[in-house]
Amino acid sequence: MTHTLSLPAELTIYTVGELRPQWLSWLAGFAADDAPADASVDGSAVDQIDAAGVQLLMALSRSLAAAQRSLQFLSVSPVLATACAALGLPVSMAAPDDQAGEA
Repeated sequence: MTHTLSLPAELTIYTVGELRPQWLSWLAGFAADDAPADASVDGSAVDQIDAAGVQLLMALSRSLAAAQRSLQFLSVSPVLATACAALGLPVSMAAPDDQAGEA
């Protein structure tokens, strides 16, 4: 099982309902003892996101933290970084260190 979650282009109130069960299934892979400590997320394709999408990402992050795992963004689209910053998320959660200045 891959431990990289690729975010879709649309992460909005219209899509989070169908994404949540998929992400829960993906999260189940982190119950294994041999799972990596960091769950990788590729957010480069996100071109639409709203508060519901950011909320789902935060729920994912909290679920991983409860399993003593962390969320690591491999790449972040400018739209995703801007949305996270606008909603008060730390830039470190919204973008890898090399993109922190772009948000």
